[in-house]
Amino acid sequence: MRPGGRARSDMTSGEGTVFTNRFDYLEVVPGKRLVLDHGADVDDDPARFRVTITLDGQADGKTVLTRRQLHPNVERREAAIGFGAVELGLQTMRKLACHLGAATSTDEKVSPPWAR
Repeated sequence: MRPGGRARSDMTSGEGTVFTNRFDYLEVVPGKRLVLDHGADVDDDPARFRVTITLDGQADGKTVLTRRQLHPNVERREAAIGFGAVELGLQTMRKLACHLGAATSTDEKVSPPWAR
């Protein structure tokens, strides 16, 4: 990851649908902040949205990860929510917590900020 860098990945649904993804990195501050544009792996994707991830170290040695998405308009935001973006994002955070050893199972609860 570096400003100006790009990554691509495919996600495959349980039904076999392949979703292409492109990540264009805009800002990378190791251990603090990551800003990227995320969309399908096509030029001028109208559903492309901005993702900002911040990492905040706490006094207890833990880190709070905050992920924000800014969509180009209300309709695109509502479409993402309807598609399951909130649930899928929480699933990704559970997998990350497991990978980092902060959780022992992807079934462990990761709460969105409004649920705390």
